[in-house]
Amino acid sequence: MTRKLGLALGGGGARGLAHLGVLLTLDEAEIPVSLIAGTSMGAAMGATKAVGADLHMVRGVLESIDLNDLLQVTDSTLREVQKIIGRSLMEYVRGSPWREEGASPHDLARLCELFSLLTAGKDFEETEIPFAAVTADLETGERVVLREGSLATAITASTSVPGVFSPVARDGRFLIDGGILEKLPVDTVIEMGGDAVLAVDTGAPLDRAVETYLDAILQSQRATSQYLTNLQLMRARETLEERLIHLRPNVGWIKMFGFEHTREAIQAGEEVVRTRLEDIRALLSEPG
Repeated sequence: MTRKLGLALGGGGARGLAHLGVLLTLDEAEIPVSLIAGTSMGAAMGATKAVGADLHMVRGVLESIDLNDLLQVTDSTLREVQKIIGRSLMEYVRGSPWREEGASPHDLARLCELFSLLTAGKDFEETEIPFAAVTADLETGERVVLREGSLATAITASTSVPGVFSPVARDGRFLIDGGILEKLPVDTVIEMGGDAVLAVDTGAPLDRAVETYLDAILQSQRATSQYLTNLQLMRARETLEERLIHLRPNVGWIKMFGFEHTREAIQAGEEVVRTRLEDIRALLSEPG
């Protein structure tokens, strides 16, 4: 018998582009994937596989465009903080435009357009592989797993980093990056029916230099995220035992908006899978 292999693809901004390398190498090795769950960039890359996109073409597109310019973000932490403070002051005076009825925030338009291109404008119902995007409800703190409707809208919600992008209004909720609750969506894959899981973790490491107050704030967020991820992995191992493989591509040195390192991130995903191919093949085989 062959187990149903589920991919749990985590968030991490530019680091999450390593997922594309993982998917390319699994394809080359003819490893069958039965279902996919993704958070943030993991949702974006996982959806391209789920709809049957040409992953080599996706690679070519992502390596040839300036994602920082397209998404209007910067790898400078100070500049991003200045943007957030400026936006917050404007919203304090004028109100939050994303809360208005029928609002379509400008900062989400480019995100949604990119993800619509990567998924050929398809809905969840049109995927070749069952797929889920993990988001969070901004107001209640609940995890919200999206499995129907527009893929591009769902991925936009899953990648809407608080303070950087506006929340996405959907079904009476304001949805944001699912990474605040489930950086690595192993639980979601198990709930979808995966009986073997390949979890690809592209979260930020704790080995960054902490020299300023801002560094301390960011480090505390990384520590919380890593703690939650470890708890989720521990719980998943209780269910799956040896049927869980946890991969960490060598992308810890890439910052969240370091999209100038797209090529290196993809290569890191390829390399980490090649080192574990025999283990992954063994994961698919049901003993006896």
